[in-house]
Amino acid sequence: MFRFHAQFSSIRSASSLSTLDGLTNRTSGDKLLNSQMYPEVRTSATATYVNLIKSIGNLPGGVLQVCEMRSNILALLKRETDKTTTSYLRHIEYATREVLTSWFSLGNLKLERLTWASPGDILQKVAEYEAVHPVRGLSDFRKRLGPLRRCFYFSHEALPRTPLVMVHVALMSEIADSVQEITKRGDPTGNEEDQTTAIYYSITSTQAGLSGIDLGNMLIKKVATQLQKDVPSIKTHSTLSPIPGFRPWLIRNLKGNSEYPSIMNEKVIKWMSDISNKNMTETEATETLLNVISNEKTKKEQLNAIQHILLHACAHYLCKAKRNGLALNSVANFHIRNGAELYRLNWNGDTSHRGINNSFGIMVNYRYDLEKVHENSAAYTEKKEMAISEKVMSFF
Repeated sequence: MFRFHAQFSSIRSASSLSTLDGLTNRTSGDKLLNSQMYPEVRTSATATYVNLIKSIGNLPGGVLQVCEMRSNILALLKRETDKTTTSYLRHIEYATREVLTSWFSLGNLKLERLTWASPGDILQKVAEYEAVHPVRGLSDFRKRLGPLRRCFYFSHEALPRTPLVMVHVALMSEIADSVQEITKRGDPTGNEEDQTTAIYYSITSTQAGLSGIDLGNMLIKKVATQLQKDVPSIKTHSTLSPIPGFRPWLIRNLKGNSEYPSIMNEKVIKWMSDISNKNMTETEATETLLNVISNEKTKKEQLNAIQHILLHACAHYLCKAKRNGLALNSVANFHIRNGAELYRLNWNGDTSHRGINNSFGIMVNYRYDLEKVHENSAAYTEKKEMAISEKVMSFF
């Protein structure tokens, strides 16, 4: 077995990155490196460590070792402060990601459906890996694999009996607005041929070393295509997604600790005044709202009273809070980059303790129109334009 530090040392010494950096940092007037020589220099400088990474992957268990190595590198990059070390790490992380992307391309992945008859170790892994809506027991898990429900995952021959990314799907007659409707009620009734909508309510990646490889995007689109073959009545594809980070973001925003403009505009101040039955200043409205949303013991009735304010703020968070022109919220960025439309906000979408703490129970639908996903994705990645429905825009 390879140890991470041994791998890092070997790759670092083999990479000749300092040589490449020295060459590429020369001015245009330097005759040592011209535009015709650059590709050859680049290839010769990087081939050694790329080939070393590939050779590790050819060993028994080597692909898993490369995945774990990248996971360790990503963790190191989050806490490393030395610029020289960070530079080496970024080069190696990039090379490792490129190799893993080729190994885990769509053609090398196998789409598998999980059923109650699947091998026990696979069932156990899927139940343990589930991160969005943790499995609450045997009956809960059985229901997720029962009538009008599907679970799919990608596998790879180099990581046998390991679900790499998995998605839970509910077949329904309309776009769901509550996860309780899917996971907590009794067994669904109805015929598959009467269902028109596939709700992707949980997507979980299991390998930190494969983050950024786009497995989730490929899985959703592969499953959508498969479902339309298996259940021809399915015409609509939508997620029912959490909004992690919204509550702490709103608290920071109201405290003035956010780099984004305050949501406390004239409309919100008027709403707070109407709720309190007195005219409020901006400071009074801000303090009152902060007291309500900061208290973890706030009652449901108090949140219901400010429902329209929270939905307004949530729309602001998802649509306008951005980093480098892309959605700040990681789940929103993932789906919109994949070509989905930010379709609808759902009050009381997740009333669990976790759902309330994350986003006051608000959930969001990202709708995948399979005929528009490529157009929407290009508009977002190239022009920073988000596909947003009129339903969401109405909250502004």
